[in-house]
Amino acid sequence: MKLFQHLDIGYEPHITEHEEIGRFLPLRNIQRQSDIQLVIADVSALLHLDQYPDSLAAVQYCMSELLRNVLEHSGSPDGAYICAHNYTGKGPHRVTLAVADCGCGISQHLSHVYPEVKVNDLIGLKYAMLPGVTGVVPGMYGTPDNAGAGLFITRCIAKGTGGYFEIISGNAAYRLRRAKIDEQSMLFQDPFLERSDQWEIPHPWIGTVVTIEIRTEAISEFESFFGWIRDQIPPLVPTKKRIRFT
Repeated sequence: MKLFQHLDIGYEPHITEHEEIGRFLPLRNIQRQSDIQLVIADVSALLHLDQYPDSLAAVQYCMSELLRNVLEHSGSPDGAYICAHNYTGKGPHRVTLAVADCGCGISQHLSHVYPEVKVNDLIGLKYAMLPGVTGVVPGMYGTPDNAGAGLFITRCIAKGTGGYFEIISGNAAYRLRRAKIDEQSMLFQDPFLERSDQWEIPHPWIGTVVTIEIRTEAISEFESFFGWIRDQIPPLVPTKKRIRFT
């Protein structure tokens, strides 16, 4: 994944690098919107997802939303880092994505958006995953009706395909467990109502990390799948004063 190169440190023993094509997307640094389009274009060739066009659309949507969140909300001077892995061996075919930044973190960002309230890291994670809370920015499939719903939609894409979703910021962590087949169609706006785990981590991450697993064979038609998720989003609340963190 070229982690050591990005950290600019040496390592022993020497590691033999594997061929990237068809297997993984090594760590990429994303500094601007144009970088997002480049990495979205590269992921199709690197992960060989041409045989799963609707799954590729889901992967590209999640990449776009997670990276835009960093560039528009985190305040990270180094932008975002992303990597991906394509699992084609035993078991269901799946793609995992990870996006990390060293920005202000979710609770601090929410305190800027809603200065009248105080939010700890765990409650901050909850409200960041609720639709319509964090901002109004149109995405690749965005409209004013689902603005601020990027983390909600990516979480639902994971659950709807039977994958996992995890987010860490500050000293709080949330992990959505893999949904069983009979659970995948039950989407909850409140992430804490999902079958999930929440905990405090001993060494806080200054910034945010999101990982998501997409089981590609579970998506046969992305536009319908996306529309089904979008239908779960309530109408946009026009004023932030109506949102209370308690």
